[in-house]
Amino acid sequence: SEGNFGIITEAIIRVREVPKCRRYGSIVFPDWETGFKFMHDVARSRIWPASIRLVDNVQFQFGMALKPEEHNKLKEYIDMAKKKYLLDYLNFDPNKMTAVTLLFEGSNEDVKMQEKSIYGLARKHGGIKAGAENGLRGYFLTFAIAYLRDLSMTYSFVAESFETSVPWSNVLKLCTNVKERIERDCKERRIKHKPFVSFRLTQVYETGATIYVYFGFRYDGLKDPVADYSYVEDGARDEVMKCGGSISHHHGT
Repeated sequence: SEGNFGIITEAIIRVREVPKCRRYGSIVFPDWETGFKFMHDVARSRIWPASIRLVDNVQFQFGMALKPEEHNKLKEYIDMAKKKYLLDYLNFDPNKMTAVTLLFEGSNEDVKMQEKSIYGLARKHGGIKAGAENGLRGYFLTFAIAYLRDLSMTYSFVAESFETSVPWSNVLKLCTNVKERIERDCKERRIKHKPFVSFRLTQVYETGATIYVYFGFRYDGLKDPVADYSYVEDGARDEVMKCGGSISHHHGT
């Protein structure tokens, strides 16, 4: 079978109780660097929710663009007021804002303790609570990405993702260098339009974090889009290794 199949001869099953309490949450930060510092502090606090993810501005705007049209007038006015507060009062730049999505699970006491710690750290870094609905929507985007990727190919757009784990000290450097490398290699391959490049910081660990890299480009007019994509992706992975990141199948581990 050339390694495609295996025979399981023994397995140990781990059973956990269904969480009594399950709550979503979200936080908005003024920029990627601030969100990164918050995530680093969360890692060091050792109080980790069931899931925590930081998305960059590109992915933040992408998610907002997919937000369903609001038909509830009261909710529409509330959303407008929140937006005005962020942009006009707090002076958040819509082209720099980032978001963290959260999922808390456990006993009622566990969840309260986690929320107190996480939102306390968020305030320390100038983060603003953005509500449970936005947190839930952020996780919904994860399920939708594969379908959007397939749909985009009908419009001559090819995209995919890969992951890496990297020490905290190299997270920002890796993201900057990988983005620059992708954009540079796309120009070299004469890809006409600016590529889509986005990052998500997830799976926080004591020593580092997992980074998901999403990228894609318009391939109309290219003779061999597969070769061009492979070239750009290989370059991005090369840049990952130069920054001390790992190359692996899943979660960078």
